[in-house]
Amino acid sequence: MQERAPLELVNELELLFSLLARTGTGGDGPALTSTQRVVLIELVSAGPLRLGALAARIGASDPTVSRAVDGMVAGGIVERRPDPDDRRAVLLVATAGGRAWVERRRKEAAAALAAALEGMPADERAEIVRLVAALNDRLRDSGAERSAALLAAW
Repeated sequence: MQERAPLELVNELELLFSLLARTGTGGDGPALTSTQRVVLIELVSAGPLRLGALAARIGASDPTVSRAVDGMVAGGIVERRPDPDDRRAVLLVATAGGRAWVERRRKEAAAALAAALEGMPADERAEIVRLVAALNDRLRDSGAERSAALLAAW
């Protein structure tokens, strides 16, 4: 039975993230691909990053991230800035509009979860949070963590 538990959990998490991805619209901001959503959330969460570091954090190739960023720069939600530590290098930075897009999505997802959790007893709600946090800690300790932003792609 234990052998099935990880696959069952993956199936439930895929459904959860799919349902959350369908909540809200992200506001009036631009329509983004899943790669662009991951990039933007990572830039908001981790701060300015070089292209290679960003690609490594989200598990994508440099050319894939570069193409995603090109569209985001054109849309005004990401900008390229000189790296103060190496003027030849470029940092990718979420703009105020990009940060606002992420904040709206987070609020929309939180509202959907609040509505779903509303009918559950307080101790069950707290237990869900505790168990997910414990699972995240174990994954982080095992080196499996890449980026929290990857969840946005589901």
